[in-house]
Parts: sequence; C-alpha cells; structure tokens
Amino acid sequence: MRSRLVFENDERVYTPADLLSLCLALKVPFVYDAHHHRCLPDGLSVEEVTGRALKTWNREHLFHLSSPKCGWKGGQPQFHHDYIDAKDFPACWRGPDITVGVEAKAKELSIKRL
Repeated sequence: MRSRLVFENDERVYTPADLLSLCLALKVPFVYDAHHHRCLPDGLSVEEVTGRALKTWNREHLFHLSSPKCGWKGGQPQFHHDYIDAKDFPACWRGPDITVGVEAKAKELSIKRL
C-alpha cells in the first residue's frame, strides 16, 4: 500500500513548501500541481518546486496541470476549465522526462487542443 502513496499540494491548505521536506524525509513522492500552486503560492518558483519534486520520485514522475475555468483574473481560479491554456504549461516541464496528468473537464479533447 505504501508503494502507491503520494502527496500533492492543494489550492487551499498545503503548499509545495509545506510538503516537499516531508516527502523527502518519508520517501514519499510529491505530485506537483502547478494550478494549485498558483492558487496558493508559497514563495517558491515553478522551477524550484519542479526540481525538488523530481528528487522525491524513484519511479515515473507525475505532475498535474489544469487551467482556471474563468481565467486567472476571473473569480474562483481553483475551478478547472474544460481545456488547458497552453500558457499554463510550465516551460521547465518540457525538458525532464515526466508524466503530466491533465485535469480538464473535456478530458482527451483538451489534450488534442494543447
């Protein structure tokens, strides 16, 4: 069971800064959600969190991506859009060999548009 356990930052309570040290200490992988991080910032950059998150994995790296339903300037950015805005895909994710889980209401159609 422990081999399937991961921690992920959320948009309301737990930031990457809260979880990364814990993940390293417990040897539990950290799923970095860039959307949640923008909703609940902690002073760490996307590049910093990405680099530190990669170090928590000893198997396939998993990251999460979504875009806000009403845009970043609209109300309640925590709600997911049907599609992914290409501008929300972090440039630093293009280099490492990672799996990106897309959280979008349109599912596979959102991948085609990306």
